[in-house]
Amino acid sequence: MSNLNENINNINMLEEIRRRATQPTVPSRQDVLVQSQPITPDPQIAENSTVVNNQGSELKQLAEKLASFPEISPRIPVRLEVPIKEEIDQLCAQEKITIETLLEAFYITCKDKDPVIKQVLKEAKKRLRNRKEAGNIRSSITRLANLTKRQK
Repeated sequence: MSNLNENINNINMLEEIRRRATQPTVPSRQDVLVQSQPITPDPQIAENSTVVNNQGSELKQLAEKLASFPEISPRIPVRLEVPIKEEIDQLCAQEKITIETLLEAFYITCKDKDPVIKQVLKEAKKRLRNRKEAGNIRSSITRLANLTKRQK
């Protein structure tokens, strides 16, 4: 009985589709262009075109000036230790700079100073090892918690 109802619904849907496909169309228009009076230059239009030309040249100058700056990459998510993030946020707010520009300045300042960059890289590697260990511990905790849930 349900197959019969489905077939009837399908037939009704097909009839609806066919009915919509044969809806009347609008006849094409037979417009004739009307002769207009000759166009006389309007002083306001000439003034506006001068303004547009000036804006175009200003836009070109701004684009050229922008091209002289270094290209900025898309934002990257950076995860920091909470106390360090708070100190950096405070410093950035105090100095009216962004975290991104601070990081760039740190890098530019340190990269040419060999002993400083070596010390920074040593600290970074130590922090990476600590984060990996913390991640492994979190993963183990999650696995153990899931295992105890399954046993219950």
